[in-house]
Amino acid sequence: MIANLERWRWFTSDFAENYFIINIPDYSLNVVENRDTTLVRNVVVGTNKRKTPIITSTLRTVVFNPTWTVPPTILKEDVVPAMKRNRNYLANKNITIYDTAGHVVEPNSWNENKPNNYRYVQSPGYNNSLGVMKILFPNNHSVYLHDTNHRNYFGRSNRSLSSGCVRIENPLELAEHILNDTVRFSKVKIDTIIASKKTMSFKIEKKYALYQWYWTAWSKKISSFLELIFIIWIRICILN
Repeated sequence: MIANLERWRWFTSDFAENYFIINIPDYSLNVVENRDTTLVRNVVVGTNKRKTPIITSTLRTVVFNPTWTVPPTILKEDVVPAMKRNRNYLANKNITIYDTAGHVVEPNSWNENKPNNYRYVQSPGYNNSLGVMKILFPNNHSVYLHDTNHRNYFGRSNRSLSSGCVRIENPLELAEHILNDTVRFSKVKIDTIIASKKTMSFKIEKKYALYQWYWTAWSKKISSFLELIFIIWIRICILN
């Protein structure tokens, strides 16, 4: 509790009316609306080597059927070694190589000595690395919330398994909830969008803040827990 009170000093005490709070070590996402926890999801977070950053931001956009562009760290540490062993590695994952002019490069023509001269894009689909949905928010870490093609990970007790982004269990239910339009974004409509395999982006009209934090003392009743922490902190400040 003492360690968490110290962490609390560096965070906002003025919470938004509606927000996502992701507690990294608890592997949990909680949606809080009007001081009530309305949705809870298990999440997968970054490894010790590729940590999920602490962030305060605002949710902006839901993207269905996203493409995935291989980022520099994964390219260097994962893709290049795999391609050197097997030139069909990317093709087997439905990833297309593009040169600087935007032309498709065949795997056998790929120059392993200049891997940064290319762009690597995975097509949309159920087995895309981002799954079938991602949620974007402004940040300086190039991270976002997203589905995953490793859906069995949510059953593990240790879920520090990602490359820094936060992966969400049952993300389409979350999308339906936050898009908040039962006509345009009913379950049937969302399923139809997913089945089309076309990338579509939609602005989140309802304002949600995002608090991506690291708390090692936690309560399943998030709003009450945060209020308790804040009260204790205020009292300590007064006593000092």
